Amino acid sequence: MGDDFLSLMGALLAVVFVLLLAYCFSRALGKTWVRSSRDSMLRIAGQLQIGADRHLLLVRLMDRNFLIGSSPAGIQLLAEIQGELPEKEPAAGKVPDQVFAGLLRRYAKKEEDHE
Repeated sequence: MGDDFLSLMGALLAVVFVLLLAYCFSRALGKTWVRSSRDSMLRIAGQLQIGADRHLLLVRLMDRNFLIGSSPAGIQLLAEIQGELPEKEPAAGKVPDQVFAGLLRRYAKKEEDHE
């Protein structure tokens, strides 16, 4: 009975050790990925979920901005956004999705005025 208990405790400690290593490595890789994506010329400036597995993405490529739709059917370029994007930090009390939604409404209104 003592050998069974020691064997069980050894297996339990091995599983905990593997989980701890996986956690540490995933944190280290995540920090590296975030650092490399910040320096990239391509970044997602904002996103808005509009349904199950459906998103509107505001993508910044160097000095150009694009509105992209993403769904299970694929990814589609919807429009190129002219002008500057709002700062990355949202206004006090607003979450980034609200800022993006406001930008989207403002751009849609400009498009209606041009028609």
